[in-house]
Amino acid sequence: MTIISQPNVTVNIIAANADVSNTPQKVLFVGQMLAAGSATERTLIENIGNSKSDINALFGAGSMIAEMILQAREINELVQFDAIPLDDNVTAVQKTLDISFTGAFTVAGTVQVVLGSERKYTIESSILAGDTTTEVAAKVSGAINLIDCPFSATPSLGVVEIEAKNGGEIANSIGVKAVIDGCAGLDVGLVNPVVGANDPSLIAVLDPVIGNRYQTIVWPYVDDVSEVVDFLDDRFNIDNDVLDGIAITTFVDTYSNLITAGNALNSKSLVVIGDVVETVDVTQSVKIAPAILEIPYAVSSQIAAIRSLRLTDGASISQYVISRAGALDSFGGAALASKPYFNTPLALLPTIDTGEGFSKTEIENLFDSGIMVLGNNISKTGVLMGEAVTTYKTDPASNPDVSFKFMNYVDTASGAREYFFNNLKSRFAQSRLTEGDLIAGREMANAELIAAVCTGLYSDLSGADFVLLQAGEDALKFFKQNLVVTLDLDVGQATIQMKVPLVTQLRTIIATMQIAFSTTG
Repeated sequence: MTIISQPNVTVNIIAANADVSNTPQKVLFVGQMLAAGSATERTLIENIGNSKSDINALFGAGSMIAEMILQAREINELVQFDAIPLDDNVTAVQKTLDISFTGAFTVAGTVQVVLGSERKYTIESSILAGDTTTEVAAKVSGAINLIDCPFSATPSLGVVEIEAKNGGEIANSIGVKAVIDGCAGLDVGLVNPVVGANDPSLIAVLDPVIGNRYQTIVWPYVDDVSEVVDFLDDRFNIDNDVLDGIAITTFVDTYSNLITAGNALNSKSLVVIGDVVETVDVTQSVKIAPAILEIPYAVSSQIAAIRSLRLTDGASISQYVISRAGALDSFGGAALASKPYFNTPLALLPTIDTGEGFSKTEIENLFDSGIMVLGNNISKTGVLMGEAVTTYKTDPASNPDVSFKFMNYVDTASGAREYFFNNLKSRFAQSRLTEGDLIAGREMANAELIAAVCTGLYSDLSGADFVLLQAGEDALKFFKQNLVVTLDLDVGQATIQMKVPLVTQLRTIIATMQIAFSTTG
């Protein structure tokens, strides 16, 4: 068949000059598994799903790392979770606690025991008027062994011996509480005869993820943070890549020990959540536990899950942010890096009992030492996140420096840096470099064009989609005045120097109210 089609017309379709968004969030969990788990220790396990049974099968039900991931998944089912599981040290000592029942009683009641997590692992046993203390211990022990908590239980004559499933020091900060309701004459005691010891070696534990970026690492080993701090600090500014991130850990100890620990740390890549050990021994109630009765490494996991969800494009985060006049803040994305973390509701954490936790002065001192604190809201109906500080306090010359004091500052600067990085790499993927004029129709760059591209990216980062950098004519003028692009054609290098004014957070309001007695004078 002969077809006449004139004139010859060709219309080519090329890719849009779309800006390149930031890398999706990933969270890495490091912690101990149990022998029942199918995972191989010190091997990177990627793309862990949301199934409780699958997570328990991988790492062992009641294991440290299974608990970390399961609690994070309750908050965040969107972000990629990876893990490096560890076996217990062959010399590990397992923590034990003895719950003892003594006395005589003729009235029925209940015994309630909390094993680490008030929300997840509270068991309640019905006690009959004719039960002996040995029978009470057997009932409580049986109830404990029915749940996938971090402890197993063994009954004896009026005593329940609970033993941590994972060996090492981490279990020492997991709290236990026992309360008798009714059963007048029956008393309960709690002692810690064996302290957990000998954590796994952490040397080179992060080698499987060299070259991989994790914006958040959940790190339970608060007594040994050097491995993760060195790993992340070395990646904060590197050539030809963006690999920075933050490690989150929770430290439960005395107030003075927390202050000492915080003062000894100085890293923009580390967030330490502090809680205080509370010991209670009153009639029919005993407790040796953090003020917030949740497993400490699970607290770290919850904070990590919220942070990564906030920074995930389009994620529904309305339950984790307060947005009185900012509907856009109900959805995650890079813009949430500049929104304060303080006052974030932590619905999965139990409130602190009256008289426990830190005083206002202690919170301020912990803040100064680089320790983050969680606490009750004013009505004592829920727990909120306090100021999200890193342990960074001084620059390399030991001068006081607030540049990376807050996790928001790190998140904001990191988000802006990544956007510049991705878009400069994309825009100039295969470009000629010249000190002269640009030739139309040819892929070329000179200092003026590079500066113009940077200015456009600044405008993006100060707009509604990001709100990481300050907006407005004065801010843009400041950026342009401090933007310097120099070229070295011998090596094909463009050097860009720029100052970017960050959006920060409204942390303090000081108002003066003067009294007046007349509206006419």
